[in-house]
Amino acid sequence: MKAVLSRTLSGPLALTVALLAAGCTTTVRDPVAVPQAEAGGATGGDLGRRSAEGGYWPKSVQLGQHPELGQVVLDGQGFTLYRFDDDSPTPPTSTCADDCSERWPPVLVSEKITFQNLDPAKLGVVHRQDGTQQVTVGGWPVYRFAEDQVPGQIRGQGAEGLWFAVAPDGGKAAPPGEN
Repeated sequence: MKAVLSRTLSGPLALTVALLAAGCTTTVRDPVAVPQAEAGGATGGDLGRRSAEGGYWPKSVQLGQHPELGQVVLDGQGFTLYRFDDDSPTPPTSTCADDCSERWPPVLVSEKITFQNLDPAKLGVVHRQDGTQQVTVGGWPVYRFAEDQVPGQIRGQGAEGLWFAVAPDGGKAAPPGEN
């Protein structure tokens, strides 16, 4: 068995503090390629409650393994998360809003979110125009692609030459050996 770090945070403002704190809980789980779906079903991509700008609040964000791209960041339902090259990691800036965020829902910090097997030093938040806070990985704001219909799909990979599955360090996910 492999040790997997699990972090549960309460409240959006607690995310930044909790990610910097060392007092995180640890659980042991069997490693999986794509995590089991959270309650609510995995097919069809039910995003649940949405923000005014189209963002959604997943229960967790975690490390996954994609057969073509190697390590990628997933939401708790097993859907691939993406970064947008028009955004900026320094300082973290999200530029996808309005119509863009309907097609690319921002991953928002919820009242309670768990991060699994990700480096806390690479996690953070960026404040969006609608007052929500978006999860960042390596400074890059992360999104889900609305056209990914089942866990593990990567239909958004390379879209418009600007959208890429996000690696656990915030970089662009790429087949092993190409990073």
